Amino acid sequence: MHIQGYDWGCGVDKVTLTLDAPLDAVDGGTFMISETKMATDFTDETFPIVETTIPRLINDVSLGDDGKTVEFELACAPNDGDTPLTFSMITQYNTWSDPYYLNITLADEAGATSDGEAVAAVDIATEATEITTSVDDWAIDTFTAADDVTLSYAAWTPESEANTLVVWLHGLGEGGTEATDPRIVLLGNKVAALAGEEFQQTVGGAHLLAPQSPTFWMDNDGKMGNIDAEGIHDDGTSFYTAAVEELIDTHAKKVGAEKVVLAGCSNGGYMTMVLSISRPDAYAAVVPICEALSDTNITDEQIESLKDLPMYFVYSKDDTTVDPTKYEEPTIKRLQDSGKDSSTLHVSTTEHVVDTSGQFFAADEDGAPTEEPYQYMGHWSWIYFDNNECECDEDGLKAWDFIAENVK
Repeated sequence: MHIQGYDWGCGVDKVTLTLDAPLDAVDGGTFMISETKMATDFTDETFPIVETTIPRLINDVSLGDDGKTVEFELACAPNDGDTPLTFSMITQYNTWSDPYYLNITLADEAGATSDGEAVAAVDIATEATEITTSVDDWAIDTFTAADDVTLSYAAWTPESEANTLVVWLHGLGEGGTEATDPRIVLLGNKVAALAGEEFQQTVGGAHLLAPQSPTFWMDNDGKMGNIDAEGIHDDGTSFYTAAVEELIDTHAKKVGAEKVVLAGCSNGGYMTMVLSISRPDAYAAVVPICEALSDTNITDEQIESLKDLPMYFVYSKDDTTVDPTKYEEPTIKRLQDSGKDSSTLHVSTTEHVVDTSGQFFAADEDGAPTEEPYQYMGHWSWIYFDNNECECDEDGLKAWDFIAENVK
């Protein structure tokens, strides 16, 4: 099976079935597929994780020349739950679901035949013999810093030489060390877009680095001591600052990159700000997205230190997870008041975060699709960055073009 990254996360979009006897023909009504996995029960106020089985919609099916290979294309959509990841409301982490498997059977009226004989049933093993993903061209490794903090990370190398390293800092859901790996960092958001042709051509080629936090970037003691039932209590620091800086420096030297760009969302937006404040001269540009560093935890001296750093803020005005009036907006105002040149400060805001692909639509009270685009949580403004749809409120400059201007 193949796992594809999407705006909202990832899903199994393709399945190849190998039979030991040939089928004469297949069509959309030959098979039924469902997936069994662990998922959070949002109808229970305690949010338990339970085993669930949901049907999968088959978009297309084809039969190989030998009749023994069946290829399925499966529909994937936001909120359909068709993902091999399990999100826990308790830990706030995404992990690989265990178990996760597909149930493939003949439909009741399949009418399948093999060498002209009717096929009454098929017996398909549920465990995949091979799993591929849309981020298999990224290398996975670990790095142990001088302070003994070990970070897992994913890295991508362009075919041509590049002088730039772009660092992606993930949100809260992609951290942790149990039942996870850096592929979740790449699939939890559509980070793979940075390895795509459009981004690479826009910025003139770039190496990519995506570290994974052992807990979460806003963790101030490495023991998650600043999180409770009310949320994370940030203090403007991170236990992982030194380790991440050392990883960035080491990797930049390894790949020969002289210019480093930071981009991160939510918890990763917080880390983007923390790293920027720690070493504002170390980065060619930074893109904090729905960043979670409280303005009250930024000193006037720190604002002054960011005066020359090219910054591009991204957020949606209806973000209820990180309220812009307490985070981005007062910080941006202080940066403006500090005399920061407009050429080094860009802001891209939206009223909401909606699907722009034209594929997904909002539903009415009865669950029927309307003509209005599907609306995501206001916090998910990273979707616009991943799709190169951020435009500066003042001059229309796109975030990817902003990066390009500061690394070329």
